[in-house]
Order: sequence, then structure tokens, then C-alpha cells
Amino acid sequence: MIIHSTARDNVAGSIGGACLVMVGLTLAILIFVRRWVCDTRDERRILAATQREAQAERTRYIAAQAGLTNESTRLNREIAAERTRILTTLKVEREAMAADFDNTRAKELAEAFQTGAEMERAGVFKHRQQPPRGNLLTFPKKQPAAPEPERERSREHGVVGP
Repeated sequence: MIIHSTARDNVAGSIGGACLVMVGLTLAILIFVRRWVCDTRDERRILAATQREAQAERTRYIAAQAGLTNESTRLNREIAAERTRILTTLKVEREAMAADFDNTRAKELAEAFQTGAEMERAGVFKHRQQPPRGNLLTFPKKQPAAPEPERERSREHGVVGP
């Protein structure tokens, strides 16, 4: 249109053609910029990959948490079994020690009674004497009189005292 109007000396047609070209170019540029700005294919691809990684991490976390729960349950069962075993062993040992003590106690009591009877027959307990008293030093009856208390000296400013 610009070439056709220029050849016929039609200024209005040339300007109109130039405006149409400018509008077409502007429209093409706007379409290109819109596609360029709104193109989210790369971002969508990155988002999908990140979501897959987050899901995998969540799955690993849940699996680790389940493993931890199972391990703590196993440990609790083992501790309970160990406590039961220890209590049983302790009970058996206490019974054995009580029986041993009863056997030893009777023997010790018999020996102590026999020793006491032998000491009584020997007369160890009959002639108990009081331990001798120590010699006390005697002091003279008259004590020297206590010296009179000295008067308190003044400690004012400028006074020299002992």
C-alpha cells in the first residue's frame, strides 16, 4: 500500500500504509513478548521435578519414622524381658542368701552362746573392778585477787594510745 500510494503521489495512503505496518509490527512484537513472558514450560518442568523430590523425601521420612517406631518398640520389649529376667534372678539370689543366712545364723548363735558360757564358767564376769582413778593435782586454797580492770582510754583524734 505504501509503494502503491507513493507511486501515485497519495500522501494519505502512504501515511495510512505506514500506520498499518507499525500496527502490524507492534502486534507481532506484543504477541512475541507475551509468549516470551508467559512461557512457563521450564518453570513447570522445574516445579514437577521439585515436587517429585519432595514426595520422595516425604516417603523416606515416613519410612525412617516407621523404622524408628519399630526399633523403639523392639527395644522396649527387650528391656521389659531383661527386667523380668533380672527380677527373677534377684529373687532366686535373695532366697539363696536368706537360706544361707538362716544356716549361718544358727551356727553363729550357737558359737556365741558357747563362748559366753565358757567365759562365765571361767569367772570372767564375776570380778569386775573399777578402773583406777588418776591422781589429781591440788592447788592452794587462796587464789590471788584478780587485777582491777583498767579504765578505757579515750581514742579521740590526736590522742595516742597503747
